[in-house]
Amino acid sequence: MKAVFWQGKKRFELGEAPKPRIGDDQVLIKVEAASICTSDFHYADWDCTPPIIPGHEAAGTIVETGKNVRTIKIGTKVAVDPVQRCGKCEICLSGIGHLCPNTRHLGNSENPGAWAEFLAVDAANCYPLPQNVSALDAALTEPLAVCMESFERANFQPGWDVLILGDGVFGFIHAMFAKIFGARKIIIAGHYNSRLDRIAKETNAITCNTHNQNLTETLEKTVGKTGVHLAIEGTSAGAAPNIALNALRPRGTLVLFSYIWKSEPLDLPLLNMKELNVLGSCRSLNCFEKCLHLVSEKKINVASLIDIKEPLADANKAIIQLQENKKNVFKAVLLP
Repeated sequence: MKAVFWQGKKRFELGEAPKPRIGDDQVLIKVEAASICTSDFHYADWDCTPPIIPGHEAAGTIVETGKNVRTIKIGTKVAVDPVQRCGKCEICLSGIGHLCPNTRHLGNSENPGAWAEFLAVDAANCYPLPQNVSALDAALTEPLAVCMESFERANFQPGWDVLILGDGVFGFIHAMFAKIFGARKIIIAGHYNSRLDRIAKETNAITCNTHNQNLTETLEKTVGKTGVHLAIEGTSAGAAPNIALNALRPRGTLVLFSYIWKSEPLDLPLLNMKELNVLGSCRSLNCFEKCLHLVSEKKINVASLIDIKEPLADANKAIIQLQENKKNVFKAVLLP
């Protein structure tokens, strides 16, 4: 089968790979759409060993099932949760299997990802698509689900004011959910006017380009000096968590969504004196079906996120646009 391989550093190449063999509890999926995540560009940072078939955001049609699979049939169109759990450890049995220490995550050396014609995955990780949801839209279920997790972790309440740091695709999706869940005010901070304008048009968010606007002044004009109820960090910048803490009202909540590559110490006295909450949010728990329902109900406009659609053979074309045209591009999807 055709597949795209990470070959080290920033090199991605189209090549041939054996068609995956499935286990007794797995299914084989003919991939119809696989989107590109910025984390796909960080293999070298994690000291991974090439070659690797990337891709953990995918949807397609089941073409083969393992002998133990009873819950899903050949011909079913599904979205894929890339976090395959062991189901046996203490963490899985406690109900938070998305944090399983024995995770077999799609898109690594042992578990080839979805930038390919076919994908093998545990049947338990497949979510049937509503009739009116396309594979193209469903390929973004995973990024939708991990953003929904931020609000679930925060126990979000309608009427809250929300600050989102970061105007990338995850900032966009978080703003979408803030609107859907009934936020009173949504403030999004970033660096690109074109991105911020698109997010504002879709979500009614108040924008702040921190290259030429003062975030503190924007917040004071929007929600007053009391601060926001919830801040979501979606930039990966080391300074961002403390910026978010300063924007919170007493007993407000900071959700650390993005992985901070070069972390800075948190302002612990501020955290202490304002009795702030700081929560991590990684992957998603029981969010896939909820997200597919929202897409089916047209409450999430997935099309507004997708700027690039390319065949596998043109994966590098899509990657270059994502890396070099950030101000105009949110999401790229590969169509095997």
